[in-house]
Amino acid sequence: MRAAASERWLAIGVPAIVGGATLAAALMLLPGQLEVRHAERRAHPQLSGASVAVPPPAVPLSVIPADRPPPLPQIAAQIRTADAATLAALTKQLIDAGERVTTLQVAYDLAAAGRGPVALAFLAARPDGDSAESWPLRMDLLAKTGRRAEAAALLARTVATPGGVPAPAIVAAAYALDRPDLLVTAAARGAIPRPDPALTLDLVRRLAAKGQYDLIATLDRVGSDWRRGDPWTAIRVAQARGDRDGALAAAALLPAEQVEAAREAILTQAGDTAGLRRQLLARAEGPGADLPTLAERLIALGARDDAATLLKRAAAQGGTDTAPARRLLYLLGPRPGEGDLAWLRQRATSGSAEEQRQWLTAYAERDRPATALAFLGRHPLADRTETLLTQLTLANAVGDGAAGRGLLARLLDGRALSVEQLRGVSAATPRRVDPAQAAALARARIAAGIAAPRDRMDLAWSAWNGGDAPRTIALLRDQLDDTPGDVVALRLMADAQAKVHGAPAARPWLERALAATPESGRDRAELLDRLGRTREAVAMVERLRAADPGDRALANLQTRLLIARGEPGRARAVPAP
Repeated sequence: MRAAASERWLAIGVPAIVGGATLAAALMLLPGQLEVRHAERRAHPQLSGASVAVPPPAVPLSVIPADRPPPLPQIAAQIRTADAATLAALTKQLIDAGERVTTLQVAYDLAAAGRGPVALAFLAARPDGDSAESWPLRMDLLAKTGRRAEAAALLARTVATPGGVPAPAIVAAAYALDRPDLLVTAAARGAIPRPDPALTLDLVRRLAAKGQYDLIATLDRVGSDWRRGDPWTAIRVAQARGDRDGALAAAALLPAEQVEAAREAILTQAGDTAGLRRQLLARAEGPGADLPTLAERLIALGARDDAATLLKRAAAQGGTDTAPARRLLYLLGPRPGEGDLAWLRQRATSGSAEEQRQWLTAYAERDRPATALAFLGRHPLADRTETLLTQLTLANAVGDGAAGRGLLARLLDGRALSVEQLRGVSAATPRRVDPAQAAALARARIAAGIAAPRDRMDLAWSAWNGGDAPRTIALLRDQLDDTPGDVVALRLMADAQAKVHGAPAARPWLERALAATPESGRDRAELLDRLGRTREAVAMVERLRAADPGDRALANLQTRLLIARGEPGRARAVPAP
């Protein structure tokens, strides 16, 4: 076929600008129409419906047919050596002569020969060199020859004024040049059909990586719905654009188990504390919500009251020893508001007796003592030892001695008290109590092995005041075994011994008391007097009065001592303070 074609062209005569052999060589070199159509089909994949698919990573812009028989050596030498102008003129002569040769055929052969720059110059020299059919080859040649800026400019012109360039070629060129922005323009101008969701999503990812978020907004109008394909990318894009609502809408497309966490992250990143508060409260209404954890999140937001509400729900069962209850009580602080106090009162009246007792204690520590004392007095557990101890503490805080003595009487009514409870009663005992109560409390402490130093003395005085001197002596012996230098106990022992055994029995105890008494003082003077050493006592009192003439008790003691010595005149002369 090629030989016949050459013969036909030679028979009709060719202008003398080139020789017949050269022309025949050019004809032999150019591919036939079937070869060109085969190459174009490989260069331009068909669109799937009306949608543009994402091309593979490396898509050739042009494909040189590989199944063409090799040209004759002499023709190959012409295509390999002639410049663009010569080849353009030769092509024109062939076309003018009616030969079936095209500009695209010659350009493909030049590209196949590795003469990309010549092929580009040849196309530029031909009037149909900028046709839509040659566009993929031109793009390919520009890219391969390192003229990417020109390739990008050509692509930009093509998408700005759509023509006959196939959409797959435009997509392939844009990907080869890494210009997703030009594909957005192509879709907006109709140079390519509306991108399908896959292509749209890929473009979004590429635009986001370049920070071209304004183009993503344009792509939203001319592309397909891509957010369902990648909600996380949709969230990041919306956040980068400051679109909180868009990010939240994208979060709704995530799997159900990820939605809440994503929404919280979005609101946190946006600094929307009000929205995050609403989100956390909504989560708290769901089944199986982790109320303590949500409460901590609310505390971090400054929503203390909301956090307390959730903790109250979590602490609705059990005592104050649960983690939610402990956190709640810490959050309420030492002086909660009336609403919180009302909740504590309600909580102290529900649940088991032990739970009520725990909440009663927590309530009593936080309300005003007088109010708490009245509430505990009306409570069904009011007569329990623990509740009575709490009431006794409140009565002391209020300063209600009568209430304190009444509560102490109930605590000492014969009920069994543990060591810790007895210590609690002792610590909360009013300052002024009935002697019988003091004695009963002292006996209880002594029996429990936690006697205070004053306990035996209280019992000894109680026995002495009751006229029971032997009992007084017995109690004082135990006291003096523990504290042999207790002057008060020694003097009381002397009185009790004198009453039971006579005055001489008191002297050893008075001597011991004198030895334990400081060298100077009214107590020593009194002991000297009781031991019959009145002269020494008077001298000591005179020295004390000289140092403190205004002490009325010393003046009275001096007068009494002088009278006891039989010196009433001196007694009358004692200067009054």
